[in-house]
Amino acid sequence: MKTHHTQIKVYPVSWDKNVKSNLKKTWEIQYKFFCPEYPQGYPVRIKGMNRAKSLEEKQFITKHLISIEQENLRKGFNPITRDFEIQTEFVTEFTPFIEALNIAFEKTKLVKSTIKSIKDTIKLVSEASMNIGISTKPIAEIKKKDVRIILDYLLTKGYSNDRYNKVKTYLGILFNYFVDLDIFEHNFLHFIKKRPHTPKIRTIFRKDDKEKFMELKLINYKLWRILTMYYCSQTRITEFRNIKLSDVHFDKQYFIIFERKGKRYHEVIKPINIHVSKLWKEVLSEAEKDDVYLFCNDLIPGIQPCTEWSLSNKYRRWVKGKLDIAADMGSLRHTFANDITTSYGLEEAQKALGHTNQKTTRIYAVDYKEQLLEKQKHLKIGM
Repeated sequence: MKTHHTQIKVYPVSWDKNVKSNLKKTWEIQYKFFCPEYPQGYPVRIKGMNRAKSLEEKQFITKHLISIEQENLRKGFNPITRDFEIQTEFVTEFTPFIEALNIAFEKTKLVKSTIKSIKDTIKLVSEASMNIGISTKPIAEIKKKDVRIILDYLLTKGYSNDRYNKVKTYLGILFNYFVDLDIFEHNFLHFIKKRPHTPKIRTIFRKDDKEKFMELKLINYKLWRILTMYYCSQTRITEFRNIKLSDVHFDKQYFIIFERKGKRYHEVIKPINIHVSKLWKEVLSEAEKDDVYLFCNDLIPGIQPCTEWSLSNKYRRWVKGKLDIAADMGSLRHTFANDITTSYGLEEAQKALGHTNQKTTRIYAVDYKEQLLEKQKHLKIGM
């Protein structure tokens, strides 16, 4: 929608002069607003200064009202609808804060797993910024303190430190878009400190769960096979279900996945664990072409990879339902991390899982502290 307006005028004309008789007159700010619905111009009149008791106060209020109206018009304010109307195809320095976040979301390339998280973040930030009163503030005027106030507002509403940190992280992704547009010189969200957070202890398969899980081999062999291979794969389920026959080098005992780190995918080599190599060989023997995926929805090689929904549905039905195992499918990866740490230590587990920080490995090493404490009880010392 193309709009424009005439020059703002004030009556009486001598309103800014020291003419005492003007105090008793009715003042009025006037201009015409042109838009497709009003090609001849929609007359706008503002009289908010007439309540003033003195000439000086009347002049001050008038200047202030003119300044506000000019600024609002510059930001896309429509005096007819009383709304801010902007082009939603791109962000300018005048785009209102929440509108800018939504545009950045549409323009930023995101992985599927991040899309929902950023949508939830925008929803929370919208709620907070509306209560704080900055939802329509131009994006270029948003400061570090504004974001910090939003984050603190979430804490007052009962959200955890973990949620605080995640909102900060996902907002930072959107603000990178504004940096690319030169709206900001740098992403100041990086300078907002994270809140201390103790990760929840990961759910893993315990001894009785593992014994129950072995029953799956008898009642649904194909599901048992893929889950057992996944447990030893040192990968995420999204990466594992997308493995193609051409990614597997069985003679050299490794396979290739494409792991996302930051904004890019990296080719990563993973070992074929010797304890499940027979299962790998079995699956490979069922493949008829080189370009097929190892697991389709029937959990055998096929043209299309198994969907997460299909695999999750099977897991809920057979593992959670039939075997009465509470742990989720992702817990198999956590269980492997815990088992490796228990048997070989944190350093080896960190290498196997591809963690850049040992703190991450500790999150999954559920039994590590207990095992370490037990070892410390039996340290030999000489006195």
